[in-house]
Amino acid sequence: MFNTKSMTQFIVSMALFMDVLDSNILNTAIPIMSHAFHVNPIDMKIALISYLLSLAIFIPMSGWVADKYGTKNIFITAMGVFTLSSIFCGMSHTLLELVIARCFQGIGGAFMISLGRLIIARTFARHELVNAMNAVVIVVSVAVMVGPFVGGVIVDHLSWQWIFWVNIPAGIFAILFSSHYLKETAEKNPKPFDFLGFILFGGGLSLLSFSLSEMSAPQIDVHLIIALMIVSFFMLIVYCFHALRIQHPVIRVTLFKIRTFRVSVFGNLFARLGFGGMPFLLPLMQQLGFGFSAQLSGLLLLPIALGIIFSKLVAVHGLKRLGYRKFLLINTFLVGLLVWTFQSITSATPIYGIALLTFILGVFISAQFTGMSSLAFADLDPKDLSASTSITSTTQMLAQSFGVAVGAILLRFYSEKINHSLKLTTAIFHHAFFILGI
Repeated sequence: MFNTKSMTQFIVSMALFMDVLDSNILNTAIPIMSHAFHVNPIDMKIALISYLLSLAIFIPMSGWVADKYGTKNIFITAMGVFTLSSIFCGMSHTLLELVIARCFQGIGGAFMISLGRLIIARTFARHELVNAMNAVVIVVSVAVMVGPFVGGVIVDHLSWQWIFWVNIPAGIFAILFSSHYLKETAEKNPKPFDFLGFILFGGGLSLLSFSLSEMSAPQIDVHLIIALMIVSFFMLIVYCFHALRIQHPVIRVTLFKIRTFRVSVFGNLFARLGFGGMPFLLPLMQQLGFGFSAQLSGLLLLPIALGIIFSKLVAVHGLKRLGYRKFLLINTFLVGLLVWTFQSITSATPIYGIALLTFILGVFISAQFTGMSSLAFADLDPKDLSASTSITSTTQMLAQSFGVAVGAILLRFYSEKINHSLKLTTAIFHHAFFILGI
């Protein structure tokens, strides 16, 4: 009834839909979940960071694991890990239990994202690949759009546990379909894996993220944070020297010698520090500051996704007309200006006004992604595309987790400075938006 290619496309789309949905669905549930876990809403940022960090750490090793043990086997195992950890996420009684389950969920998600793209690339002929990938991207875009709204609906009408348990039936169906329809595409000729590099790189990123997360903790241990940062930077520096000495490192740092690639990666990283935390901050402000329901705050994030899709249609034309340098300078300035404008939003602001502002923000954020992403590949040799994609994907997840961490740090700082307590008010969010816009 269905041919192998169409079923492969359907399976990969379903897997990526679950993965992307899960990274967006949690934002609107944070106030309710913080109450259930008896913690401050700011502390819930670790549930977001742990998932994104797992993605960043394990995406680079997914290709090697697939080549060694088989793409189909690892892809099915990844969906199993993702589905099983979703069950444990919903069963969590403490924030620590949730974070541990989210880490495992992120590991499964990392392999699903990376291998899903690889399966599509190896299943479809070159002339079919663009249409096949576009279909998958559309499905992923839908997940980005509906994630926050679905999370809000579930929290308002069911319970927060179901934002994780909705993955169970989808995961089971995806595993069954994969077992029957997916074909093995691995070359079974893996290169030597850089275990030492993986430990240095993954450990350095983990310690750096943890130290940033601790900066927004209720009781800050300055000496511990400084020590963790020193160790993390030391591990990352040692990794750079290590990567220069071996043939197949986890992350190829030699690519940073290419100016356009270097500018793209670091520009993307610093830009996301400014707006990467917006999906975390906006639902919190709307629910805690304005008194909106989780469903309404989720609905008000929908225009960002619509803006991202709309921008895909027009950003390329602007990039061709202005060139990379002028386009990115103008767009970065406008993104900062838009983040600043969120200081003007209050509970009295009309709903359509908030929706319009978030739509415009989505347009310019997407334009930033388009410019930075295409710049990364501008001067690359075709043989370096795989290694560069691993770096850009890792940077994207890492920058998003850093954006959430920075947003949480600003909320903690201004709540203690203005209110002398951990109570979050609208004014605190306005101060955070001012700093992020800079």
